[in-house]
Amino acid sequence: MDLLKLAIVFAIMIGLVAWQKKLWLAALAASVSCFLLYQIPVVDGLKEVWKSVSAWSTIQLLLLTYVIAFLQSMIKEKRGVDRSQRALTDLFHNNWVTCTVAPFVVGLLPTAPAVFFAGDIIDDCVGDRLSPSQKATAASFFRHISEAFLPTYSAILTALALTGISAGPFVLGMLPMMILMVLIGCFFLYRGRVPFKAEGEPSDHKMRDLKDFVLGLWPLIVAIILVVAFNLNVLLSIVIVTVAYFLLDRFAPKTVLPYFKSSFQLKIFANTVSIYIFKGALTASGMIHKLPGFFEGLPIPAFLIFALLCFVGTVIAGSQAITTTMVPVAFASIPGAGLPLLCLLMCFIYAAMQISPTHVCLSLSCDHFGASLGQLIKHTIPIILVFLIMVVLYYVGWTALIG
Repeated sequence: MDLLKLAIVFAIMIGLVAWQKKLWLAALAASVSCFLLYQIPVVDGLKEVWKSVSAWSTIQLLLLTYVIAFLQSMIKEKRGVDRSQRALTDLFHNNWVTCTVAPFVVGLLPTAPAVFFAGDIIDDCVGDRLSPSQKATAASFFRHISEAFLPTYSAILTALALTGISAGPFVLGMLPMMILMVLIGCFFLYRGRVPFKAEGEPSDHKMRDLKDFVLGLWPLIVAIILVVAFNLNVLLSIVIVTVAYFLLDRFAPKTVLPYFKSSFQLKIFANTVSIYIFKGALTASGMIHKLPGFFEGLPIPAFLIFALLCFVGTVIAGSQAITTTMVPVAFASIPGAGLPLLCLLMCFIYAAMQISPTHVCLSLSCDHFGASLGQLIKHTIPIILVFLIMVVLYYVGWTALIG
């Protein structure tokens, strides 16, 4: 019965989005339905919602959304995205590379609003060849590939710490699946729509192209270096590079003054807050702790049960919560599973995040292109289904090989 209630909650949210209702309205309606169906005590439920909305991570995300929108406007003023997109296309003479490598690089910055930059690059490269929802899907999907396996993200670091597996072997074990993920994404999103080869002749000035790519997005690249290499706070890094960009590129005060107002995008803020309200309501329902009981007794292997638990749990509660709660249980239940099991679980967690209504990056990408969350999920489902089938085959083959 609890699983049916959960299905109803998500059906309400996805259904309202599919009927072109505002995302914030759909999230709030789903939150209310969660309270009613699970009979959550109002005071306890509101405490959990407030905890979710008022958490520093939530406030920091809202601040980052504002500051990155400000920096994005400055980069657009200098046509930095255009410069980097053209340089990357000239460097490889390949539209597909531009539309995957650039979002991947942007994704090294571990913050949700980075999807705006990935969206700008894809938009400049593909033009009208893709619909707004397809561009939103591509920006979100390829921007998150680095988050699936690089030890610069909290979920990955948590998984490595809990299992005792080193970062190097994990990255190498995940690499074949990450390459496959890119190929599957290109097949579904770009094949027959975006030409493989770029127009014109290949460039003979590769070093100049590389320089132009870096200079076009240097504030973002410096921010990534500050975060990854020096472990600096993301918000502080973005503020530092924004101030440096203003000074070094000699922006006139009158140029940036309108950005203080335009960077506050009420729709994006409302959608973000409503998603965290929904996450708080789901947490208050206690569903995450009841999930294992739904899968017990299924006539499928233990590794697949835990993979499905990670997938469903991530859709509900997000990657960090499931990594913390489910990965240790899986390793305790399947002794000696080691690296192959961790790669399997993290692939399922990654895939689930790409269709989770609680994943704020999806709504940000949709807002950026004026697209529907329902359409983004619709475009993403075939990609992750094929990907997860290949992941299971990869796990089975790997475990058979090592005996």
